[in-house]
Formats: sequence, C-alpha cells, structure tokens
Amino acid sequence: MDYLATKRYIHRDLATRNILVESELRVKIGDFGLTKVLPQDKEYYTVREPGESPIFWYAPESLTESKFSVGSDVWSFGVVLYELFSDKNCSPPAAFMDKMGSDKQGQMIVYHLIDLLKRGYRLPAPKGCPEEVSLSCWNIDPVLRPTFKKLNTQLLMKC
Repeated sequence: MDYLATKRYIHRDLATRNILVESELRVKIGDFGLTKVLPQDKEYYTVREPGESPIFWYAPESLTESKFSVGSDVWSFGVVLYELFSDKNCSPPAAFMDKMGSDKQGQMIVYHLIDLLKRGYRLPAPKGCPEEVSLSCWNIDPVLRPTFKKLNTQLLMKC
C-alpha cells in the first residue's frame, strides 16, 4: 500500500477479500476495480459516480463527502487488521449492524454508520490485534492517521 500511495493511487476497496497471502509476512493487494489516481493538485479524490460501495470499510470523510485519500485507505487498513484477527463470523458489517440494530436498511444504514463513527465508536480490538495501531488508523482526522510506511515499521516491530 505504501508503494501505491507513492504513485498517488487510492485503492478504495482495501479488505481481506481483496488480499492474497504470499507468506506470513507478505500479502499482495488485489481487485483494483475501484482504484483512482489522485489529481496532481489535490491530496484526495472525490467520487461522483453512484454505485455499490463497501461502506463498512470506508472512512467518515468518504461516507459524508465522498472524499478518498491515502488517509481513507489507511482507515480501511485498520478494518483489515480487525478482519485478520477476528473470527470469520465477526465481519465488519456484522459488528456494525449489531451495534446499530439489525432493523436498519438502505440509506439509513449509512446515516447510522456515520453517526456511530462521529460519536467515536470503533470496531473492538480482537485478541492479538495491536489495538494502538488500529486506533491510529481510525483517527477522525485523515491527516493524523499514520502513513503506510509508518504502519509497516510498527507492524514489523510487533512480529
């Protein structure tokens, strides 16, 4: 992901379903269907086309303003950490829906998800997951989220 960031690419769909495991310390990112290149004059990309979106992996600014950046990919990486350390039955959608109430449908899900995130709710840290790393990825301010280079260093120190 650090390489993509240096080339000004925003993945926009970073999730375990799009990761191939090469070894214990190396994974490969796949499915570049939602990927965009950042404009030269901006540090974010604004999505204008409607469509299905992996909202439970999206950063608050992506949900509220359709803004995507390296910072929003970092937010998604925090969700990937949750997925990697969780039981397969504890998916991000299931965890958020459990917190919101399963009676929500359609656009109401997005509304309630935004509200939860703005009020500070974050996915719980699964056993073995470096909580301080996840929480840093989920800073409400995208500028304060770590870079992928920093995340790489932090995670290698944990191994």
